[in-house]
Amino acid sequence: MFNDAYVLGTIEDGKLPYQSRWGRHWNGTTWEDNINAKPGYTDNVGNWVEGDITIAPRNDVTGDDHFMVAVGLWGYSTTTYAGVAEFDNSTKKWKCYKLQSVGELRCVWTDGKGYFIAAGDNGMFYTKDGYTADWVYQKAPTDYNFLRVSGVSKNEIYVLGYYNTGGRSYHEIWRYYSQDWVKLYDDKDTTGNYLHIPNAEYVAADIYPSRCSITDSLYLYVIGWESMLFKTKGSSLSFTGTNLSEYGMLLRENGRTGLDINAFSLSDIWVFGTRYNFYHWNGVDFQKVIIPYLPNDEITFGDQRKMVKTKSGKMFLPTEVSSQVYVVMQGTSN
Repeated sequence: MFNDAYVLGTIEDGKLPYQSRWGRHWNGTTWEDNINAKPGYTDNVGNWVEGDITIAPRNDVTGDDHFMVAVGLWGYSTTTYAGVAEFDNSTKKWKCYKLQSVGELRCVWTDGKGYFIAAGDNGMFYTKDGYTADWVYQKAPTDYNFLRVSGVSKNEIYVLGYYNTGGRSYHEIWRYYSQDWVKLYDDKDTTGNYLHIPNAEYVAADIYPSRCSITDSLYLYVIGWESMLFKTKGSSLSFTGTNLSEYGMLLRENGRTGLDINAFSLSDIWVFGTRYNFYHWNGVDFQKVIIPYLPNDEITFGDQRKMVKTKSGKMFLPTEVSSQVYVVMQGTSN
Protein backbone atom coordinates (compact mmCIF):
# COMPACT_ATOMS: atom_id res chain seq x y z
CA MET A 1 0.00 0.00 0.00
CA PHE A 2 1.40 3.36 -1.04
CA ASN A 3 0.08 5.82 1.53
CA ASP A 4 2.46 8.77 1.73
CA ALA A 5 2.72 11.17 -1.20
CA TYR A 6 2.63 14.93 -1.73
CA VAL A 7 1.50 17.17 -4.59
CA LEU A 8 2.88 20.71 -4.33
CA GLY A 9 1.73 23.84 -6.11
CA THR A 10 -0.88 26.57 -5.99
CA ILE A 11 -4.32 25.00 -5.60
CA GLU A 12 -7.53 27.01 -6.04
CA ASP A 13 -10.58 24.83 -5.47
CA GLY A 14 -13.38 27.36 -5.00
CA LYS A 15 -14.06 26.39 -1.40
CA LEU A 16 -14.41 28.74 1.55
CA PRO A 17 -12.45 30.69 2.64
CA TYR A 18 -11.35 30.95 -1.03
CA GLN A 19 -7.65 31.00 -0.28
CA SER A 20 -4.86 29.34 -2.17
CA ARG A 21 -3.55 26.08 -0.81
CA TRP A 22 -0.02 25.10 -1.64
CA GLY A 23 -0.20 21.31 -1.55
CA ARG A 24 -2.05 18.12 -0.71
CA HIS A 25 -1.09 14.85 0.97
CA TRP A 26 -2.16 11.35 -0.10
CA ASN A 27 -2.83 9.15 2.95
CA GLY A 28 -3.56 5.96 1.05
CA THR A 29 -7.27 6.64 0.68
CA THR A 30 -7.90 10.33 0.01
CA TRP A 31 -6.10 13.58 -0.75
CA GLU A 32 -6.08 15.85 2.30
CA ASP A 33 -5.18 19.51 2.81
CA ASN A 34 -3.36 18.85 6.08
CA ILE A 35 0.30 18.55 5.12
CA ASN A 36 1.65 19.16 8.63
CA ALA A 37 2.27 22.83 7.91
CA LYS A 38 0.13 25.95 7.81
CA PRO A 39 0.88 27.93 4.64
CA GLY A 40 0.92 31.69 4.49
CA TYR A 41 -1.83 33.17 2.35
CA THR A 42 -3.46 36.39 1.16
CA ASP A 43 -6.79 37.09 2.86
CA ASN A 44 -9.92 38.51 1.22
CA VAL A 45 -8.76 42.14 1.60
CA GLY A 46 -5.25 41.55 0.27
CA ASN A 47 -3.31 41.27 3.55
CA TRP A 48 -0.57 38.67 3.89
CA VAL A 49 -1.11 36.21 6.74
CA GLU A 50 2.04 34.45 7.93
CA GLY A 51 2.19 30.67 8.19
CA ASP A 52 4.76 27.95 8.79
CA ILE A 53 5.41 27.84 5.05
CA THR A 54 5.88 31.29 3.55
CA ILE A 55 6.95 30.49 0.01
CA ALA A 56 5.05 29.61 -3.13
CA PRO A 57 6.70 26.29 -4.15
CA ARG A 58 5.00 26.46 -7.49
CA ASN A 59 7.81 25.60 -9.87
CA ASP A 60 9.55 22.34 -9.03
CA VAL A 61 10.05 19.71 -6.35
CA THR A 62 12.45 16.80 -5.87
CA GLY A 63 13.63 14.51 -3.12
CA ASP A 64 14.52 11.07 -1.84
CA ASP A 65 13.19 8.78 0.90
CA HIS A 66 14.60 11.09 3.58
CA PHE A 67 14.31 14.64 2.30
CA MET A 68 12.25 16.76 -0.11
CA VAL A 69 12.91 20.23 -1.50
CA ALA A 70 10.36 22.52 -3.22
CA VAL A 71 11.33 25.81 -4.87
CA GLY A 72 9.61 29.00 -5.92
CA LEU A 73 9.33 32.51 -4.52
CA TRP A 74 9.20 33.91 -1.02
CA GLY A 75 5.93 35.05 0.45
CA TYR A 76 3.99 38.09 -0.62
CA SER A 77 6.12 41.13 -1.39
CA THR A 78 6.61 43.85 -3.97
CA THR A 79 10.11 42.41 -4.50
CA THR A 80 10.34 38.74 -5.43
CA TYR A 81 12.96 36.70 -3.56
CA ALA A 82 13.99 33.10 -4.08
CA GLY A 83 12.41 30.69 -1.62
CA VAL A 84 13.02 27.08 -0.60
CA ALA A 85 10.83 24.73 1.43
CA GLU A 86 12.41 21.59 2.89
CA PHE A 87 10.60 18.53 4.24
CA ASP A 88 12.30 16.04 6.57
CA ASN A 89 10.52 12.69 6.23
CA SER A 90 11.85 11.43 9.57
CA THR A 91 10.23 14.30 11.51
CA LYS A 92 7.38 15.08 9.06
CA LYS A 93 8.25 18.78 9.48
CA TRP A 94 8.67 21.58 6.95
CA LYS A 95 11.25 24.37 7.07
CA CYS A 96 11.18 27.44 4.87
CA TYR A 97 14.05 29.69 3.80
CA LYS A 98 14.11 33.12 2.20
CA LEU A 99 17.27 33.27 0.10
CA GLN A 100 19.01 36.53 -0.75
CA SER A 101 18.68 36.47 -4.53
CA VAL A 102 16.03 38.58 -6.23
CA GLY A 103 13.88 36.49 -8.57
CA GLU A 104 12.33 33.03 -8.56
CA LEU A 105 13.86 29.61 -8.30
CA ARG A 106 12.56 27.65 -11.29
CA CYS A 107 14.04 24.16 -10.95
CA VAL A 108 15.65 21.78 -8.46
CA TRP A 109 17.55 18.48 -8.70
CA THR A 110 19.05 15.95 -6.30
CA ASP A 111 21.48 13.08 -6.65
CA GLY A 112 19.40 11.17 -4.09
CA LYS A 113 22.29 11.20 -1.64
CA GLY A 114 21.77 14.54 0.09
CA TYR A 115 23.12 16.85 -2.62
CA PHE A 116 20.69 19.42 -4.05
CA ILE A 117 20.88 22.10 -6.73
CA ALA A 118 18.29 24.85 -7.17
CA ALA A 119 18.50 27.30 -10.08
CA GLY A 120 16.44 30.17 -11.40
CA ASP A 121 16.29 33.75 -12.63
CA ASN A 122 19.32 35.68 -13.85
CA GLY A 123 21.66 32.69 -13.63
CA MET A 124 21.11 32.09 -9.90
CA PHE A 125 22.53 28.74 -8.80
CA TYR A 126 22.31 27.35 -5.26
CA THR A 127 23.86 24.14 -3.93
CA LYS A 128 23.16 22.23 -0.71
CA ASP A 129 25.68 19.48 0.07
CA GLY A 130 24.12 17.42 2.84
CA TYR A 131 20.70 17.37 4.49
CA THR A 132 21.75 19.75 7.28
CA ALA A 133 23.97 21.99 5.14
CA ASP A 134 23.21 25.60 4.23
CA TRP A 135 22.33 26.74 0.74
CA VAL A 136 25.39 28.22 -1.00
CA TYR A 137 24.94 30.76 -3.80
CA GLN A 138 26.96 31.29 -6.92
CA LYS A 139 26.27 33.29 -10.06
CA ALA A 140 26.49 31.33 -13.29
CA PRO A 141 28.23 33.16 -16.18
CA THR A 142 24.92 34.13 -17.83
CA ASP A 143 21.95 36.45 -17.32
CA TYR A 144 19.51 33.90 -18.72
CA ASN A 145 16.81 32.43 -16.48
CA PHE A 146 17.44 28.78 -15.67
CA LEU A 147 14.39 26.67 -16.46
CA ARG A 148 15.62 23.08 -16.04
CA VAL A 149 18.48 21.48 -14.12
CA SER A 150 19.48 17.82 -14.18
CA GLY A 151 22.65 15.97 -13.33
CA VAL A 152 24.66 12.79 -13.67
CA SER A 153 26.33 13.37 -10.29
CA LYS A 154 27.21 16.27 -8.01
CA ASN A 155 30.24 16.89 -10.23
CA GLU A 156 28.38 16.90 -13.57
CA ILE A 157 25.31 19.09 -13.98
CA TYR A 158 23.40 20.34 -17.05
CA VAL A 159 21.20 23.44 -17.05
CA LEU A 160 18.77 24.86 -19.61
CA GLY A 161 18.23 28.62 -19.64
CA TYR A 162 15.98 31.00 -21.56
CA TYR A 163 15.77 34.72 -22.27
CA ASN A 164 12.86 36.58 -23.86
CA THR A 165 13.29 39.78 -25.82
CA GLY A 166 11.40 41.37 -28.68
CA GLY A 167 8.73 38.68 -28.54
CA ARG A 168 11.18 35.85 -29.05
CA SER A 169 12.71 33.38 -26.60
CA TYR A 170 16.36 32.38 -26.79
CA HIS A 171 17.92 29.36 -25.12
CA GLU A 172 21.24 28.30 -23.66
CA ILE A 173 22.44 24.91 -22.42
CA TRP A 174 25.29 24.86 -19.89
CA ARG A 175 27.44 22.14 -18.39
CA TYR A 176 28.72 22.54 -14.82
CA TYR A 177 31.55 20.00 -14.67
CA SER A 178 33.93 19.77 -11.69
CA GLN A 179 32.93 23.36 -10.78
CA ASP A 180 33.69 24.74 -14.26
CA TRP A 181 31.04 26.25 -16.52
CA VAL A 182 30.95 25.52 -20.27
CA LYS A 183 28.23 26.79 -22.61
CA LEU A 184 27.19 23.94 -24.91
CA TYR A 185 24.49 25.70 -26.89
CA ASP A 186 23.22 29.22 -27.60
CA ASP A 187 20.65 29.98 -30.31
CA LYS A 188 21.22 33.75 -30.07
CA ASP A 189 25.00 33.64 -30.47
CA THR A 190 25.69 30.36 -32.26
CA THR A 191 29.47 30.84 -32.40
CA GLY A 192 31.24 27.79 -31.01
CA ASN A 193 28.15 25.70 -30.28
CA TYR A 194 29.02 22.15 -29.21
CA LEU A 195 25.46 20.92 -29.74
CA HIS A 196 23.90 21.25 -33.18
CA ILE A 197 20.09 21.38 -33.21
CA PRO A 198 18.15 21.90 -36.46
CA ASN A 199 15.16 24.26 -36.72
CA ALA A 200 15.98 26.32 -33.65
CA GLU A 201 12.42 27.62 -33.10
CA TYR A 202 11.25 26.44 -29.65
CA VAL A 203 14.63 24.79 -29.42
CA ALA A 204 14.35 23.23 -25.98
CA ALA A 205 11.89 22.71 -23.15
CA ASP A 206 13.68 20.04 -21.10
CA ILE A 207 16.98 18.19 -20.81
CA TYR A 208 18.16 14.94 -19.28
CA PRO A 209 21.73 13.58 -19.00
CA SER A 210 22.77 10.01 -18.20
CA ARG A 211 26.14 8.30 -18.20
CA CYS A 212 27.00 4.64 -18.76
CA SER A 213 29.24 3.46 -15.93
CA ILE A 214 30.83 0.78 -18.15
CA THR A 215 31.73 2.79 -21.28
CA ASP A 216 31.80 6.26 -19.64
CA SER A 217 29.53 7.45 -22.46
CA LEU A 218 27.28 10.46 -21.88
CA TYR A 219 23.71 10.44 -23.22
CA LEU A 220 22.21 13.95 -23.26
CA TYR A 221 18.56 14.27 -24.27
CA VAL A 222 17.36 17.71 -25.42
CA ILE A 223 13.56 17.81 -25.75
CA GLY A 224 11.81 20.50 -27.81
CA TRP A 225 10.66 21.29 -31.34
CA GLU A 226 13.38 18.99 -32.61
CA SER A 227 14.11 16.44 -29.87
CA MET A 228 17.69 15.16 -29.95
CA LEU A 229 19.99 12.64 -28.31
CA PHE A 230 23.63 13.76 -28.04
CA LYS A 231 26.44 11.34 -27.21
CA THR A 232 30.05 11.74 -26.18
CA LYS A 233 32.63 9.98 -24.00
CA GLY A 234 34.30 11.10 -20.82
CA SER A 235 34.55 14.88 -20.51
CA SER A 236 34.89 15.38 -24.27
CA LEU A 237 32.91 18.20 -25.86
CA SER A 238 32.78 16.42 -29.22
CA PHE A 239 29.13 15.36 -29.52
CA THR A 240 27.28 13.31 -32.12
CA GLY A 241 23.57 14.06 -32.40
CA THR A 242 20.60 11.94 -33.50
CA ASN A 243 17.06 13.18 -33.99
CA LEU A 244 14.72 11.08 -31.84
CA SER A 245 12.39 10.69 -34.81
CA GLU A 246 14.89 8.08 -36.01
CA TYR A 247 14.04 6.07 -32.89
CA GLY A 248 10.28 6.27 -33.43
CA MET A 249 9.36 9.45 -31.56
CA LEU A 250 7.26 11.24 -34.19
CA LEU A 251 6.33 14.43 -32.33
CA ARG A 252 7.94 16.78 -34.83
CA GLU A 253 6.55 14.89 -37.82
CA ASN A 254 3.07 15.30 -36.37
CA GLY A 255 3.57 19.01 -35.75
CA ARG A 256 3.96 18.60 -31.99
CA THR A 257 6.56 19.94 -29.58
CA GLY A 258 8.32 17.94 -26.87
CA LEU A 259 7.74 19.48 -23.44
CA ASP A 260 9.07 17.17 -20.73
CA ILE A 261 11.33 14.17 -20.27
CA ASN A 262 10.91 11.84 -17.29
CA ALA A 263 13.72 9.30 -17.06
CA PHE A 264 13.98 6.43 -14.60
CA SER A 265 16.69 4.35 -16.33
CA LEU A 266 18.36 4.09 -19.74
CA SER A 267 15.54 1.76 -20.81
CA ASP A 268 12.61 3.52 -19.10
CA ILE A 269 12.16 7.06 -20.40
CA TRP A 270 8.96 9.04 -20.96
CA VAL A 271 8.67 12.08 -23.23
CA PHE A 272 5.57 14.28 -23.09
CA GLY A 273 4.51 16.36 -26.07
CA THR A 274 1.76 18.89 -26.72
CA ARG A 275 -1.83 17.67 -27.19
CA TYR A 276 -1.47 14.69 -24.83
CA ASN A 277 1.22 12.94 -26.84
CA PHE A 278 3.10 10.46 -24.64
CA TYR A 279 6.08 8.42 -25.87
CA HIS A 280 7.96 5.73 -23.96
CA TRP A 281 11.52 4.52 -24.60
CA ASN A 282 11.88 0.81 -23.79
CA GLY A 283 15.58 0.51 -24.57
CA VAL A 284 15.00 -0.22 -28.25
CA ASP A 285 12.64 2.43 -29.62
CA PHE A 286 10.06 5.05 -28.69
CA GLN A 287 6.44 3.95 -28.79
CA LYS A 288 3.37 6.13 -28.40
CA VAL A 289 1.34 5.35 -25.27
CA ILE A 290 -2.38 6.02 -24.87
CA ILE A 291 -3.15 6.74 -21.21
CA PRO A 292 -6.76 5.79 -20.31
CA TYR A 293 -9.12 8.61 -19.34
CA LEU A 294 -6.91 11.30 -20.91
CA PRO A 295 -7.71 12.99 -24.25
CA ASN A 296 -6.31 11.48 -27.44
CA ASP A 297 -7.95 13.65 -30.07
CA GLU A 298 -4.97 15.81 -31.17
CA ILE A 299 -7.14 18.84 -30.39
CA THR A 300 -7.30 19.15 -26.60
CA PHE A 301 -4.44 20.90 -24.85
CA GLY A 302 -3.51 20.20 -21.23
CA ASP A 303 -0.53 20.53 -18.94
CA GLN A 304 1.37 17.58 -17.47
CA ARG A 305 3.73 17.77 -14.51
CA LYS A 306 6.64 15.64 -13.36
CA MET A 307 5.97 11.91 -13.45
CA VAL A 308 7.13 10.01 -10.36
CA LYS A 309 7.98 6.32 -10.10
CA THR A 310 8.29 4.66 -6.70
CA LYS A 311 10.63 1.82 -5.78
CA SER A 312 7.65 -0.54 -5.87
CA GLY A 313 6.99 0.36 -9.52
CA LYS A 314 3.93 2.53 -8.97
CA MET A 315 3.75 5.65 -11.11
CA PHE A 316 2.01 8.99 -10.43
CA LEU A 317 1.29 11.70 -13.02
CA PRO A 318 -0.34 15.04 -12.14
CA THR A 319 -2.14 16.13 -15.32
CA GLU A 320 -4.70 18.65 -16.46
CA VAL A 321 -7.91 17.05 -17.75
CA SER A 322 -9.76 20.27 -18.56
CA SER A 323 -9.04 23.96 -18.09
CA GLN A 324 -7.56 24.50 -14.61
CA VAL A 325 -8.74 21.06 -13.43
CA TYR A 326 -6.02 18.63 -12.42
CA VAL A 327 -6.04 14.99 -11.39
CA VAL A 328 -3.31 12.60 -10.31
CA MET A 329 -3.15 9.48 -12.47
CA GLN A 330 -1.80 6.31 -10.87
CA GLY A 331 -0.36 3.43 -12.86
CA THR A 332 2.03 0.52 -12.59
CA SER A 333 5.16 -0.24 -14.58
CA ASN A 334 5.03 -3.31 -16.82
